[in-house]
Amino acid sequence: MSRHRILALLAALTIPFAAWAGPREDIEETLTAAVVQIQSHYVDAVSTRQVTLAGLRSLAPLLQPAALQLAIRTQEKAKGVTPQVRVLTDTLMRVPDSEREAALKAALRGMLAGLDTHSRLVAPAEFKPPPASVGLELQMTQGRLTVVRALPGGPAEQAGLRGGDVIVAVDETLTDGMRLAEAVTLLRGEVGTPVILKVQRIGESTTLKMTLVRAPLPAPPSVSWEREGGIAVIRIAAFNQRTAADFSAALNAAADQVSVPLQGLVLDLRGNAGGLLNVAEQVGGLLLPSGTLIGSLRGRSAQNARRLVARGGEIVPGLRMSVLVDGRTGAGAELVAGALQDHGRALLIGERTAGAGTVQTVLPLPREEGGLLLTSARMVRATGAGVEEDGVVPDVVHAAGTRQLVVRDDLLAGFDKALAWRIQAAVAQAGAEADVVRVAAMAAMRRD
Repeated sequence: MSRHRILALLAALTIPFAAWAGPREDIEETLTAAVVQIQSHYVDAVSTRQVTLAGLRSLAPLLQPAALQLAIRTQEKAKGVTPQVRVLTDTLMRVPDSEREAALKAALRGMLAGLDTHSRLVAPAEFKPPPASVGLELQMTQGRLTVVRALPGGPAEQAGLRGGDVIVAVDETLTDGMRLAEAVTLLRGEVGTPVILKVQRIGESTTLKMTLVRAPLPAPPSVSWEREGGIAVIRIAAFNQRTAADFSAALNAAADQVSVPLQGLVLDLRGNAGGLLNVAEQVGGLLLPSGTLIGSLRGRSAQNARRLVARGGEIVPGLRMSVLVDGRTGAGAELVAGALQDHGRALLIGERTAGAGTVQTVLPLPREEGGLLLTSARMVRATGAGVEEDGVVPDVVHAAGTRQLVVRDDLLAGFDKALAWRIQAAVAQAGAEADVVRVAAMAAMRRD
């Protein structure tokens, strides 16, 4: 998934758009920008006539049928972006002033609706970063604003706030009896602005006064790990800015536990819908030899037609590995899982992945009027197989909601019989509430 898509997910489309009912020239400029962006960046070649006709047809609820049909006939004869956009602009100018803003949005949405289910209009507010705060998880306990925990890396952690601390005032506003949402609003503000907290702490006789500087909310931790005997189990929930470094640190920390040598790695990508594609590439690069092809993007611009290659170098070469996937494993996580499978580096266990193998990019419209979220590339595995729709089929397939795990049909004849028996025996002995996919992976990692 493109990093630009993160911007497009910051707010819902119900946020009102900026007032677009400007003069004719502004409307024509906006429509021209949209058509050119689609023509230049959409993953598949699409004619500008097709796009502008889709925009016209979306105006049907706002126009008389005869007027719409006349515009469509004129559009079908127009050649080139400028004449086609002017037909659409002329039609929009016939809409009453009070309805023109809605008509312009309808036309833009109409242009995108015929492309695919992912491409859509982006509201101006979606380009704004989330509000800054101090990084606290809070709850109201008997009417008192109580700290549950300070989020890692945030201002509150750096200032020394602890779970159990009670915030009695925010910038002189008393919090006693306040609703939690009101208190959270007081703590939020612009990046770099100070907020003064009065804090009561167990064991302290006086109220503490702390000045914190609001900062962007840190990305939640995406990596967690544990060791079970000689096996490291590392879960990656998403690919964000911290993931590659956190994954490397987790793997090194697991390997450094010298009581039992590290014998295997279970990489849990279940529920990982993707995130930053370049970070997925970095994580794949830590598990494959340098220069190994992880996958590629196929699009019509240079940015969206490139190879994804392992560059970091394996940090645990030769270590046995199982990868857990399910129907929510998508996008960059599918590429990583697929690359480890394609190069024979890991045994994949679980369910067929989501098949979310497309990249979306946000492209701005003029005058901060929002933007277009366009599907700009398709993900392709190292083998050349597409990820979209087909997803990645594990080597050992788990039937969701059951305890049944079976070797994929095309692998059955050559599959290691001892390994299959070991997996079946471990699952059969597992308790009723056991995570059988993880049980199978742990069994696969045991030494012969």
